[in-house]
Order: sequence, then C-alpha cells, then structure tokens
Amino acid sequence: MPLTLNQLLFRTFHGKDKMLQPIREELGLGRGQPRVLSYLLTYGPSSQSDIASYLGIDPAAVSRMAEALRKNGFLTRVADEGCRRTNRLELTDKGIEAAEIWTRECQSIDEKLLEGFSSSDKEQLRGLLGKLLGNIERSRLYEES
Repeated sequence: MPLTLNQLLFRTFHGKDKMLQPIREELGLGRGQPRVLSYLLTYGPSSQSDIASYLGIDPAAVSRMAEALRKNGFLTRVADEGCRRTNRLELTDKGIEAAEIWTRECQSIDEKLLEGFSSSDKEQLRGLLGKLLGNIERSRLYEES
C-alpha cells in the first residue's frame, strides 16, 4: 500500500532529523536550536520576533531557545540601537563555528538524500515543496497553531 503524503512528509522529516541528531548532540545543541543559529548566521543580529516569524514558530519557543543558547555561549543579547527596550540576538564566535558546522553537515546530508536526482528533479522537488509550504502558510490551520 503506498504511503500517504502525510506519511511521506513525516517519515522524511524524522529520517533527516535522525541523521542530524548526532551532529546536534556533538555541537551541544537542542532540537530547534540549530535553526536559530543558522538564521543568525545568514541574517545577522536579529530580534526574537523576527526569528520567530521567519521560522514560523512561537515567539516563546524562540525565547526559551535563545536563553539556553546564551547560557551555553552560542549567542549574546545586544541592545537594539533603534529601540532600547528591544534586544537583538547575536552569535558569539562559538555560535558562528557551530552554525557553520551545522550548515556544512546539512549540505552533506542533503547531497546524500538527493543522490541519483537530476538537476531537473531537484528543481522540481524544490518547487513542489515551495508550493506546499505556501499553501500551509496561507492556511487558517497554520495561523491558529
């Protein structure tokens, strides 16, 4: 019996997560934390609300992750020059190194997952997943969760 779309997406996500778990543990990172580091590596110092919005997660979750990452030396909080009540999160040297390692390892795993895919296959997959994500982001269910 063929797998449903939900089953395929679930198994794909969790399969990749299992592949990345040893790297996350080696870096001393919890679930979700690498995404925060990767965001900051790409976009630079940012507010927690900007990170939450980009990642599509609850601001309170970003706050908890940021506090754990700060305590473990991966990032610091710096005052926002535009608004003294707002802090921005910024990577430390340790955070930059961890984010760079994470990025390299994700790229390596992506290459393994896409082995045997043509350039056209890869573009088609990217496009279809992008459409799927767009539908999710426009969905009322996404807004309510």
